[in-house]
Amino acid sequence: MGEDKAYAYWLHNAPGIGDRTIEKLLEKFGSARAVYHAGEETLKTVIKKKAAERLNAFSGEWDAEKKYEEMKQKGISFYFLEEEEYPARLRKLRHPPYGIYCKGKLPREETPSVAIIGARECSQYGRYVAEAFAEKMAAAGVAVVSGMARGIDGISQRAAIRAGGRTYGVLGCGADVCYPSSNRKLYQDIVDTGGGILSVFPPGTEPQKRQFPERNRIVAGLSDVLLVVEARTQSGTCITVDMALEQGKNVYAVPGRLTDRLSDGCNLLIRQGAGIALTPDDILEELKLLVNRQGEEKGEFSRKKVPDREERKKKGEDDELLGFLDCYPKSSDAILKEMEKAGKAPELPGLLTGLMELCLAGKAKQVAGNYFVKVCQGM
Repeated sequence: MGEDKAYAYWLHNAPGIGDRTIEKLLEKFGSARAVYHAGEETLKTVIKKKAAERLNAFSGEWDAEKKYEEMKQKGISFYFLEEEEYPARLRKLRHPPYGIYCKGKLPREETPSVAIIGARECSQYGRYVAEAFAEKMAAAGVAVVSGMARGIDGISQRAAIRAGGRTYGVLGCGADVCYPSSNRKLYQDIVDTGGGILSVFPPGTEPQKRQFPERNRIVAGLSDVLLVVEARTQSGTCITVDMALEQGKNVYAVPGRLTDRLSDGCNLLIRQGAGIALTPDDILEELKLLVNRQGEEKGEFSRKKVPDREERKKKGEDDELLGFLDCYPKSSDAILKEMEKAGKAPELPGLLTGLMELCLAGKAKQVAGNYFVKVCQGM
């Protein structure tokens, strides 16, 4: 199998040869090794003349086994379609990728998975929701899949790691290329905590815009359920949703305010029939149904008890912050200044997270922008 993998790796790296062409070649020759040793004239019976010339030249300059060993030394594994280890979820796609690279570990087939995606330039509300959902699902033993991008993707994956769960990042570049570079720590943490960095692009491939739709297709393919936290109407998130729907996956969206452009995409999805995700339990219940339909073991996913966000908050912390609110709107900046005068000096992101928690608990309301009010009698 080692030699077979080496030749499959060669074929997947051949310039100008895509998955459809690989499929034709394998139908004709039976294996990547046979394609490697086929002459130019024989190759021309399957593919165009120029493609045959390029492939024949490439086989002469590429030492399949040596190059494969060099890839392994980088800590990257390669799985091709004919292998048993190839992800079963991807095998179900209409056109499964011929090969996938992994730094770390592949997702476990028996583990339920959810893709959490959303805006790169997310709001504090989106950050809070992404963290809350990812933490709860990771604590319940659900794998979190995302694109490791800035914003919702990276936030949810960091939260999954904090909760002791596994997360998998799918890249639009080589698995050995950290993109964006600002997520270098997240990239390493994913591998170190038992997750994996996945890509259908060969090692060394630099990120390019045209490669991200395929990245998004794989994110959807590796998930059982897709959750959208925040999204504009015209965005890459919506492309991923379309791909998930084509694959027959259930899509959920977190609703947002009508005046918030970052919630336009989610609200539109809900209007079009997406499930409404009000709490992480909505997704967990959906995953339980999917697992039970497949005849797997019934019951909770939970591997271990991880306290809820509310349980981890210090006693009286909510009431302390609530004391700085009133029945008339106050901006977050004004609240921060009052807290600083009283000897309480939280960072602004922490303050906003606390305010969002009060809103979700029904103790406060966000009325416009960053203005908040206490929920008083009669409101």
